[in-house]
Amino acid sequence: MKGLFIFSRRAAIFAAASMIAAGVVAPARAHSFLVEANPSSKDHVATAPKAVKLRFGGGVEPKYSKLSIEDASGKVLGEGANGVPDKPRELSMDAPELAAGKYVVRYRVLSTDGHIVEGSYEFTVDPK
Repeated sequence: MKGLFIFSRRAAIFAAASMIAAGVVAPARAHSFLVEANPSSKDHVATAPKAVKLRFGGGVEPKYSKLSIEDASGKVLGEGANGVPDKPRELSMDAPELAAGKYVVRYRVLSTDGHIVEGSYEFTVDPK
């Protein structure tokens, strides 16, 4: 009985190693969740930002991604998604002229692992 257990364990290890070598088992990848933003969530900035820059935990596809800035009523004031080839985890967009008030940044990005990640956050332009 012990010999059968050793044989089946070796067979299982060999099968798993063969599948990995053949590329049947895909490597684990992290989805591209938002990890940093400028301006950041709930931020109160004294002057309106010239751009919005987001950094994600994994690579993103700028061509298939979108960032937007909305005012408090939900009106889209600007949108875009510019990538930087040597920084595959970052997207940015030029910000329109923003007056004092609350704004929402929305993003919908395609991760390089094929998953779509969506979210939003608020920031406030609050001159003192």
